[in-house]
Amino acid sequence: LAYESITVASGFENILTNNSKMRNTGVEAAVNYRAINKANWTWDVGFTIAKNDNKILSIPGVKRITEYAGASILTQKSSQANLFYGYVANGVFSSQLEANNANLKKKNADGTYSYFGAGDVRFFDSNGDHIIDENDRTIIGIPTPDFFGSITNRLQYKRFQLDALFTFTKGNQVFNYLRYKLESASGVENQLNSVVNRWRSEGQVTEMPKATYGDPMGNNRFSTRWIEDGSYFRLRSATVTYNIPFKDRFIKNASIYLSGNNIFTLTKYRGFDPEFSAGTSLFAQGIDTGLDPLYRTFTLGARIGL
Repeated sequence: LAYESITVASGFENILTNNSKMRNTGVEAAVNYRAINKANWTWDVGFTIAKNDNKILSIPGVKRITEYAGASILTQKSSQANLFYGYVANGVFSSQLEANNANLKKKNADGTYSYFGAGDVRFFDSNGDHIIDENDRTIIGIPTPDFFGSITNRLQYKRFQLDALFTFTKGNQVFNYLRYKLESASGVENQLNSVVNRWRSEGQVTEMPKATYGDPMGNNRFSTRWIEDGSYFRLRSATVTYNIPFKDRFIKNASIYLSGNNIFTLTKYRGFDPEFSAGTSLFAQGIDTGLDPLYRTFTLGARIGL
């Protein structure tokens, strides 16, 4: 489904049509193996890996850009869906001489130009016209992972049993909206401690631009500054169980267990959780707007069978 512009004589700006096409292809493989098989000792391992690719086959017009929570999302023919579309940031100008040599500028609303100076972000000028504008935007991230999967384990030793589930993804990017707001250094809001490392003096080398009220040079525009690797490896759940022997006509079986969820996560993502999505919308995938993260829980319990 896509919104398509229609004549203003109709009284509407657009209409929802069903004249777009997208193709999804994928593969999933699963292997289950009993690594140890003895009378008092067994170990079962399961491994699942999957990959999904999609491609836009047709849409009204050449391409569409959707704005969502500060992110620009590109939809265009012959490309994947949901591509993060923005600017490439190449550090911060450490000195005014360095900024002068780059000779980059932005066009203001009144038609005049403002030049990037020391402490401003050095954006990549893709078309070489020395003007940083929408023509310099490119694909800066894909929220869809290259592959994802899980690993299951079940170990049994006499009356003890351990069940563990690991999950992982590789190759997906996340838009860290929280950093986008809390590292902007352009308003009166509280900021992250990382803003302490912002540019302050001539010659200072840092990845954090200077603090400027209102962000007149657009240092905080949607760019690679806010795109992070969302790959992770997580112990999603684990349970240790002890089956208590019973010889009672009323109690058939009993066990005690200790289980945990979201026990640990290995990731380079700097936010709370790399699995964030701002909502159920297709365009919300891979956008971390600061919703409640997965919480770690531990449960101690008992089961009695009568």
